[in-house]
Amino acid sequence: MRRGNNEGNIRQRKDGTWEARYTAGYNDQGKQVQKSIYGKTRQEVRKKLTEILNNINKGRYASPSDITVAEWLEQWLVTYNNGNIHARTYTSYEGYIYNHFKPAIGKIKLQKLTTENLQMFYNEKLLNGRSDGKGGLSAKTIRNMNNMFHAAIKQAQINHLVVENVCDGVKIPTVRQKEIRYLTKDEQVRIMENTKAERLGFAVELALATGMREAEICGLKWSDIKWNNDSCVINIKRIISRISHSKNERTNKKNIKKTLVVEAETKTEKSKREIPVIGNTFSNLKKYQEKQNLEKQTAGSAYMNNDYLFCNEIGQVIEPSQMRKIFLRIAKRADVENVNFHTLRHTFATRALESGAQIKVVSDILGHTTTKITMDLYCHTSMDEKKKTIEQIQNYLNS
Repeated sequence: MRRGNNEGNIRQRKDGTWEARYTAGYNDQGKQVQKSIYGKTRQEVRKKLTEILNNINKGRYASPSDITVAEWLEQWLVTYNNGNIHARTYTSYEGYIYNHFKPAIGKIKLQKLTTENLQMFYNEKLLNGRSDGKGGLSAKTIRNMNNMFHAAIKQAQINHLVVENVCDGVKIPTVRQKEIRYLTKDEQVRIMENTKAERLGFAVELALATGMREAEICGLKWSDIKWNNDSCVINIKRIISRISHSKNERTNKKNIKKTLVVEAETKTEKSKREIPVIGNTFSNLKKYQEKQNLEKQTAGSAYMNNDYLFCNEIGQVIEPSQMRKIFLRIAKRADVENVNFHTLRHTFATRALESGAQIKVVSDILGHTTTKITMDLYCHTSMDEKKKTIEQIQNYLNS
């Protein structure tokens, strides 16, 4: 072993080349991870070692690795996300990884991936990214993909696989806010008049009265309700959604269906909330409960008592796609066009703010993470309000 001053562990090998060893960090067991670098001369190895040690001290060191983008994303997905994120989010991540990242840039070594590589990847996806070949992905999808990839690369930084996050330099297309469609007061009346034509039409009335999402309404159970004499409080804590089986499940299980309906917790803590139900909506809820109890008696032993508010005639859960079809039939009868179930949530929020409700209260009822989301979505002004303001200005000038 031969060492120069301040060179660390440097030695000449039997073949005449030089080797320097250094500690690259610690493994999961707390043991030092030793790495080696090589060169033809002592000076060459010393220069490399000095640069590496400086980078380690500055926190800008990445252990040499041949792991590819695809290999890291697959490892990151299973190791750091399985069981830690919502099932629907997990399947979305799988889709991004296996349908987009892996085929396009998956073979690139993670340490060789550049911001330019990633930018070109997103640019192409924006133009021609759809799996059906009919154009590009939306700006929102590109942004969601980048958010996932940013998280994956951030973990790679923590694991000393890369020095910088290549996502920090890319330009993501702006997600343009779609115009909010909400029911006019006349449309809302017509919708309400037609809910009785549907067996589960009360779900639409409940959505208009509470602003609940369709998946939340599908997930409601009678045990979630705290009853009082003339009112009740609904505790929202779960959703119903249809998701794809994970890639692992599809690989290891034969004759498995492509998707399944699952019951899950709400996506965020803010989505877990309590909403009071009063007045006509409360009275109609009681009537709906009586109607369901009669159905249980009629079905007898065939009834599956899963406790869902909204289910089929034998107690099986109603999923969001079915709830959407129910609403669209009601809207068609009411001669209301260009709407979906989420229009009911928009309508609740708009009516609440029109009536002078406080933005914080409306935000809490809707389960938004921040009041900013509520304000950005719903603090719009109607044409009548604009005209009123113009008239006030003119009256002031003419006084």
